[in-house]
Amino acid sequence: MPQTQEALAKKAIEQLAIIGGALTRDDDITFSGKAWNVPTQYRGDLITASRDFARYVEAQEEIINVSRTFNYRPHDGAHACYQMLREYFGYAQTKARQGMFGKVPPTEVDISVGYVNGKEQRMTVPFGSDMVLPGLPRAVMTITNTRSPHGLVLFLSTNCRRADKAAVEGFYDEVQRYLEEHSIYRGKAINGDMSFIDTDKINPDVFVYSEQVWADAETHIFSPMRDTDLLVQRGYASKRVVLLEGPYGGGKSGLGRTAAKVAVAAGWTAIIARPGVDDPFDVLQTARLYQPALIFIEDVDTIAASMDPNYVTKLLDTFDGFGTKDLKMQLVLTTNHADRIHKGMLRPGRLDALIHIGFMDRPGIEKLAAIVCGDALTDDVDFDAVYAATDGYMPAFVREGMERSIRYSIARTRTVANITTADLIHSLNSLRAQHDMQVAASDQHEKLPPLDAMFRKMITEHAGEIDSDQLHEAIDNVVENRLNGASIYRNGDEWASLQTN
Repeated sequence: MPQTQEALAKKAIEQLAIIGGALTRDDDITFSGKAWNVPTQYRGDLITASRDFARYVEAQEEIINVSRTFNYRPHDGAHACYQMLREYFGYAQTKARQGMFGKVPPTEVDISVGYVNGKEQRMTVPFGSDMVLPGLPRAVMTITNTRSPHGLVLFLSTNCRRADKAAVEGFYDEVQRYLEEHSIYRGKAINGDMSFIDTDKINPDVFVYSEQVWADAETHIFSPMRDTDLLVQRGYASKRVVLLEGPYGGGKSGLGRTAAKVAVAAGWTAIIARPGVDDPFDVLQTARLYQPALIFIEDVDTIAASMDPNYVTKLLDTFDGFGTKDLKMQLVLTTNHADRIHKGMLRPGRLDALIHIGFMDRPGIEKLAAIVCGDALTDDVDFDAVYAATDGYMPAFVREGMERSIRYSIARTRTVANITTADLIHSLNSLRAQHDMQVAASDQHEKLPPLDAMFRKMITEHAGEIDSDQLHEAIDNVVENRLNGASIYRNGDEWASLQTN
């Protein structure tokens, strides 16, 4: 058995050496026949030939470092390394490191590799550890990560004999091939932290929009992923930016989940950036690595308001900086406050489509009632009257009203059946006060007083303590930087007001 295992390991190393190019590029030494073949230059000087050959053999025994960076996220790379170690060597053997206070045990990490039939699949793979490469004497490979322009990516580093360099490079080539063909992330739906989303659980039928919204979504979001090749043939770019805008409760998140399901079905990677959790800039870089990719970033206006007024512009600048050649990426942004988006974002070339998600239409109301209430609806429901009762409601309120109608029916009949027009209208009307209060409530933070009032107060309170010329220059600099050309108007020694151009 040991001899068989040794033979298999030798065969694997030979195959890796071929992949690494040793038997196709390295012609310094060839092995054929039984005679000693010595280069002509050593005729009559076999002593020099033996010395040169000895130096060559000695060099081949030197320990060198062979490293490579892979543009894949670290856990994806660790999974690929583990699979290739098993394929070529039968197992993946880690090695303890010698630390300051003794040996440090090898480390392994538990990673998710996606969902199968609704159940998350997990496995343990070596990471941050030294790996033994069977059949390669003194070779030790470390699986870790490194920071690149794309963020954290896989980094492999191997100390080995020079004679084994080709086999190590062959192994790297096989890791690269596996990643290209079997990446655990490409073509899947994930959050910004690389955790998986089970798209089998996403049911587009439960999200109801107006017919116009569905037509716009099909044209500007779903079709570019399903019909990429056809659109490219017609000269349409495969890199797009779409903005979903509308009030709270319109269903923008639901449309994003539907888009993720369409993306995976089309072989695209879908990456959802969760508000306040995932860094959109990191998400963009991940999408670039795993394209074709859909990037869905919610509430960009909130991010801009809390962090940087130019946040969205910088986000689009990063996206534009990826270039357009052969790039298959679609960026979908959402906002509840389109008025907060910088007008520069809305110019042609920056935004390919804007989809307004507002009130539901009558067909949508009828469809949602059928989804929520099902067979419990009576055949004579007056949907014109039901539609009128939803006046001013966003989809979230409409759905809640439909679901409440089941309670009204149970309270009236003691059974889930015969949901009537009156049940639907009563349940929808029960939300009216709550809806009106939400509309009246402001989601704006308290506004700061105008800058001229702030400066007046400052000057009044510190009169005689501030050098006027220095103050004028300081205020001018602040205002010019923050308000794009605004300046403090000065009337003699009196600070009067703020003027904006």
